[in-house]
Amino acid sequence: MDTTYCRTGIGSVASDHDLLVASFRSVGKTFGFEDVEAGFTPFKEFKSCWYRSGKSVTFEISDYLKGADQEVLVDFAQSLFSRVALKGEREIYTDRMRSWLESPAFLRRNQPLYLKRSRNLSLTHEGEVYDLQDAYLKLKDQGLVHDCRDAVFNWTKRGNRLRVGYCSVLMKVVAISSIMDSEKVPDFVHEYVLYHEILHLEEGLKSGNRHHTDEFREAERQHPRWAESEAWLKRLAFKRP
Repeated sequence: MDTTYCRTGIGSVASDHDLLVASFRSVGKTFGFEDVEAGFTPFKEFKSCWYRSGKSVTFEISDYLKGADQEVLVDFAQSLFSRVALKGEREIYTDRMRSWLESPAFLRRNQPLYLKRSRNLSLTHEGEVYDLQDAYLKLKDQGLVHDCRDAVFNWTKRGNRLRVGYCSVLMKVVAISSIMDSEKVPDFVHEYVLYHEILHLEEGLKSGNRHHTDEFREAERQHPRWAESEAWLKRLAFKRP
């Protein structure tokens, strides 16, 4: 007898774990796997791991997917199994999964959790010298970026001279190295790095590793002081502020 999994209403109510296991097992059968296990793991980033032995496979799935409908989990399972079984490069985000990951409900649930797991973030846009919120508003006033009302800007706790900025497009979290929160460094430098990371947010979710395309670099050069900023970043990298 088939079991219908429902979150609300009449019928069996499945937990997030039950839905995950049922989804991966059903998809696993279509790929010829006889023994499939899956569970949620509290990774900091949105990622998944698997361990395969013959016709058996175990998945560790990011717990950011808790709360997803079974259809979304099935889509994700199909993408992962295609990589496990076929070693392909299938697009990991179907339209249905992308819609879920970009939904306000996903962000409300997971952005605070992501911030909690990000140990090197100061969890504030206010630095000792500069304010990232002010930098964002300045970029917006210049027409360089669009509205980023859901984005969270943070200085890092530890200053990094090489990785001066990074972001989670999925969680809409931007981190800027505190090495630039100094009176010795002009304000346009951290503004430029913030601009770079906001461009990634505006691009949205992308699969693969091609994030700095020719189109991205062209947009990056729209910043009026990109050349000066790049020169300053090289000086910082070689410890010559």
